[in-house]
Amino acid sequence: MTSGNNPQNLRLSTRGSDSGVVEISSLSGSETSIHEGTAPCTPLSPSSAFVQTTISDVTNSFLDAVVFCHWDNILGPRLEQVWHISDRPQPHRNILRFITTQVLSGEICRELHTGQVDFKFSDVPDKGIVVPSFVFSAERGGDLGLHAIALVIPNSELTIFLQTNNILQAWFTRMIAKLRVLLNKRRFGDKDMQLFTSWLQKCLQMLSSLQEAGLPHTIHLTYTALCPSCNLEQDFLQQAIASHLMTFGRSIVVGHLADRVNLVVHTLSLFSWEWERACSRQVLDGKQWPYAHDLCIQGLLKNKEGSYDLPVQDFMYSKFPSTIIDVQKRNVQQTSSLVEHPRQSYMVAVEELSQLYHDKAEACSIAAVYQSADIPETLIKTLLDELHKLPVQSGIREAFIAHFMHLLQRRALTMIKYVEVETQKGRQPLKGGLKKLCQDLNLSTDGDFRIILATAEKLKPGLCDILYREKRHVADYLTNSGEIF
Repeated sequence: MTSGNNPQNLRLSTRGSDSGVVEISSLSGSETSIHEGTAPCTPLSPSSAFVQTTISDVTNSFLDAVVFCHWDNILGPRLEQVWHISDRPQPHRNILRFITTQVLSGEICRELHTGQVDFKFSDVPDKGIVVPSFVFSAERGGDLGLHAIALVIPNSELTIFLQTNNILQAWFTRMIAKLRVLLNKRRFGDKDMQLFTSWLQKCLQMLSSLQEAGLPHTIHLTYTALCPSCNLEQDFLQQAIASHLMTFGRSIVVGHLADRVNLVVHTLSLFSWEWERACSRQVLDGKQWPYAHDLCIQGLLKNKEGSYDLPVQDFMYSKFPSTIIDVQKRNVQQTSSLVEHPRQSYMVAVEELSQLYHDKAEACSIAAVYQSADIPETLIKTLLDELHKLPVQSGIREAFIAHFMHLLQRRALTMIKYVEVETQKGRQPLKGGLKKLCQDLNLSTDGDFRIILATAEKLKPGLCDILYREKRHVADYLTNSGEIF
């Protein structure tokens, strides 16, 4: 079996004690080689052959391996490729075949014509692993078949996986959408698999950066802009925190100095949920990590010319809009409105898949629309005024902020219940429109409404769809309260 772009560097595969396995180890560039043993041979059967690839440059992975398999109508579950992570234990081949059977079992009656990607989670305590997997259908060689990608994670790393589960699902859902295009457009071969391997490596490097530069579980006030010794302007700080909450806790902090960027990152993390902190990262001197979509809070360092890399296609693909905070310029912007972002995200995804299908490498043609984050609000202004009256010692200010976050959730739950009653759980339009909702819930300013609505959407996804289902409600609110989202 051959792989890569340099056939002259390949050698015949060999059979050892465990036959039928073609092993490929990633080298520099696009070179690959096949391990040799004592005597050349061929696999025992086609169903026993699979490719192994080692992914390097991943220093803090909690995954042992990634498995790609599919359902063969004649042979049943079939293991196709395994990616091992360097410096991590390699699962035995029998375990890999067991995982293949476990993931694809019970899927024989699955409806293949749906484009849905199903997430499954299997706990295998006798083997000491957990196996999250993504099951999907894809057309390959003219036939529609069942495929799956499974992650092999030791039981000891279960906590880390649960904390980063949301970001993992977002990244693998995007990669699987592109993998479907590769499987469909031509005869799937080594070049396509190398392209998918590059996407997988970027995902693993992103997860590694969360372990290397992730935020601590407890944020001390000393390392934030709320410390009395910090000289950050009050208006800028208020605008940054308010916009962070309006954009569902998604923020990008850019600047020249790592300590100034991390100061804002730590401050915003006080206004994030625990799992959101686990999906956030600060910056380190000498490290230039690229922007990663769907991270909650992330810092980016500017280069010497004062610019930074922020791919439009990536941040518009994210599930939620983001806040962009420039520490040097004291500028706060939002990438898009909540009403427009789902449509833009869908258009970007379609364009990305279309370019991949037609082998085009063009920049995103959909222009990013930045909005000012200077939106009137009272919640954060009142919080900061009261916070500065409290003593710094004994964690009183931290407790006050935690209480404020609980208050936001209670008010968001009130909004959820109000919408459920007034719309009969989405079966009818909202009675009285958004104007009446804001009056009844005492949301006097546009910014307060956005903050509570963003919190409510995170607690009950789909709430915004109910509120904005009728365009006349949006128009009714705009005539009375200015622009909304």
